[in-house]
Amino acid sequence: MQSLKLTLKFTSPLASALQSDTIFGQFCWYYSYIYGVEKLESLINQEKPFTVFSDGFLEDHIPIPVLKPVSIDKFGDYADIKRFKKLAFIKASALKDVDVLDAVKLIKSVDLDKKSYLERQVILRNSIDRITNTTLENGLYQTEEVFFDKDARIDIYVKYDSKLIDKDCIIKVFDYIGQSGFGKDKSIGKGRFKITNLVDNPDLLKEKQTKTFISLSSGITCDDCEVLFGKTFVKFGKHGGYGLKNPFKNPVIMFKSGSIFKIKNFKPIFGKSLSVSKYKNHKHGAYLLPLFVDVEE
Repeated sequence: MQSLKLTLKFTSPLASALQSDTIFGQFCWYYSYIYGVEKLESLINQEKPFTVFSDGFLEDHIPIPVLKPVSIDKFGDYADIKRFKKLAFIKASALKDVDVLDAVKLIKSVDLDKKSYLERQVILRNSIDRITNTTLENGLYQTEEVFFDKDARIDIYVKYDSKLIDKDCIIKVFDYIGQSGFGKDKSIGKGRFKITNLVDNPDLLKEKQTKTFISLSSGITCDDCEVLFGKTFVKFGKHGGYGLKNPFKNPVIMFKSGSIFKIKNFKPIFGKSLSVSKYKNHKHGAYLLPLFVDVEE
C-alpha cells in the first residue's frame, strides 16, 4: 500500500472531532458526489479497504501513547507528570531512536512547555422556529467548537491501495471537503480548510517487523491484533450525507487513537469495517492505521 501525509490549515472553527472513522465517512460521501455511487460501492465492497485514515493531529505530532503504568517513584518531578497527563499530542520525533517504548523514557523526551495551538470553547445557541422565525422557549443549547491559532496546521495520514484509488483522487476529494466544510455545522461555515503540504510515503508510516503498534486511528480490533493498553469511547455515529430519513447509526465501542495493540499476524493495516447503519451498503470505517514500534509489555 502507498501512504501519504496531508497537512491542513483550517480557516474556520471546527465543530466535529477529527476522528478517522468520521473522516472515512465524509470521504466516501464526497467521493460519491464526484465519481458516483456505483464507483464508491465498487470500492467499499472490496475484500480489503481501499483507503484508511488517521485521526487529525497537530503538525508533526502523534497522540499520547497509552503505556504500561509505572510507579510514581521512578520520576523525580511530580509536576512534570501532571503536565504530561494533560497533553493530547507529543512530537513524533520523541519516538526517534527508541527501541522499546516505556512511560519513563517518553516523559523524559517530551517538551512539556510547548505552545498550545488550539482552544476549545463552549458556544451558547438558540433553537429557531423556522415557521415564525422566532426563538423557541427553553431552546437554549450549547455546543463545543475548536478554534485554531493562525500558525496551527493539522496532519492527517493516509494509507491507500494504489490499484483501487490514486493520490490525485484522494487530494481532489479532500479539496472538495475543505471547500464545503468538515463535519457538523458545515452548512454554516464550520470545518473549512486548505491543503498546505503533501508528503509521499512519510517515515512515520514505514512498515517494521515489531510486536506491537500504536494506533493513529479510532477503531476496533480484528483477528490479526489484540489490545494491549487502550482507552475506549462510545461512538454515536451519524450519516453525513443528504436524503436519508434516519441519519443515526447504532452506537459502537471503539478504541481511541494512541491505544497500543499486540500484533498476531503482520499486516499493513488492522481493524475492520462495521455494519452499524440501517441502510445496506453503508459501512463504518473502524480501521486502525499502525505506527509500528515496540512497547514495554
